[in-house]
Amino acid sequence: MTPPAGTSIGQRVKRHTAEFPPAFWLLMAGTFAYLVGYETGYPFESIFLNERLGISLTAIGLIYGFTQLGGLPMQVLGGAAADHFGRRGVLIVAITATMVLFEGLAFARSVWIVVVLIAIEAAFGWAFFQMTNIAMISDLTSERHRAEGFSISRMASSAGIIVGPLLGGLLLRHDSSYRLPFAVGGAICGVFLVITVFWLKETRPVIAGERRTVRATFAGYRKVLADRRLLTFAGVALFPLYCHGQFLMTFPVLLKDTIGVSPSQVGMLYSLYALTGTSVQYPMVRRLRHVNKLRLLAVASCLEGVGLGGAAFAPRGVLTAVFVVVISLGTALLVPISATVVSYLAPAALRGRYMGAWTLVWTAGVALGPIFGGLAMDRLGGRGAYAVVLASGLTGGALYLVLSRRGSVLPRGREPEPLVLMQRRPEEPARTEAG
Repeated sequence: MTPPAGTSIGQRVKRHTAEFPPAFWLLMAGTFAYLVGYETGYPFESIFLNERLGISLTAIGLIYGFTQLGGLPMQVLGGAAADHFGRRGVLIVAITATMVLFEGLAFARSVWIVVVLIAIEAAFGWAFFQMTNIAMISDLTSERHRAEGFSISRMASSAGIIVGPLLGGLLLRHDSSYRLPFAVGGAICGVFLVITVFWLKETRPVIAGERRTVRATFAGYRKVLADRRLLTFAGVALFPLYCHGQFLMTFPVLLKDTIGVSPSQVGMLYSLYALTGTSVQYPMVRRLRHVNKLRLLAVASCLEGVGLGGAAFAPRGVLTAVFVVVISLGTALLVPISATVVSYLAPAALRGRYMGAWTLVWTAGVALGPIFGGLAMDRLGGRGAYAVVLASGLTGGALYLVLSRRGSVLPRGREPEPLVLMQRRPEEPARTEAG
């Protein structure tokens, strides 16, 4: 929509900002701090384990993959807890678990201690954060602005990903053991913990006549598992999520060992990835808000596959940076649009459980990356393994297009309108316990 003549940029920013409540912006500030801390250490984890602790890529993949899969039942408990007790307590657990991981890595000398730390974070850390973040954004936004809310969250995350790796790279100049970035990253995550404990209020909607017994809370998962649209959507999502898992875990090793990129340059490429996402995230999603969501996800899956596959086969240099930008564009669509689709499917009273189920799917899909990606890189080599990644992204894109034409998950045509066709009344902006 073209703004009225004479509307200043400041007025437009003020108008867009007013579309979201103050609690939303406080959550975004905490998200930014959390991602700065997380990404100060995270890009260097696999390199640290491989170089400093002498763990093979296959073993690293198995450690990360199976600890993530082993933590999946906790996502069921987390989703139920978010609906039963509230989002805020689950978020506090998530931030604390992430801090335990990074501070532990800063001092760990034993492989088994590292495995325990990774398992704790896999069960209670990032996945709990992702689940509560999605649920809280859904609580705080109307359906009309929900996709934009998710895109703003992604922008806050991307901004953190810009700063984090750059800070980690600077710290590596003073400590080549990789331990200083872990210690500083964990401390920065603590900023979000302070925000959550002292300022962030509960956002869980108050549903009239709702039963809050523990039994009723877990019984709600029967409705989640009976939702065939959600299950179909989740099955297709595994293809782009496999690609995304490679970017998170094996891609830094591919850049270093196969392409010949230095560790500090790896950090710069991850910052480029985040800078691209921050620049295009909100305007792109806002401009495309009326486009069929499943077609957008088809594009996202293809971009993830082509970006990762292209980077593996392109010569080192400018083309590597170009394909990192392509990956970022795919993620900029994949993250907010997939969360928006799940939020469309989720009744308000079951939102935490739907988001818990979606986080479980997301975690399982991403876990496929290190489990099979590390093994494939050891057996097929970096480029052979990433040819599989390319095929996975293109397959996901094709399947999303099939779903968009059949209308089996969301109805055909422009959105947002799906809730009417799903025989549910459109939600009003959520009334929360914070008032």
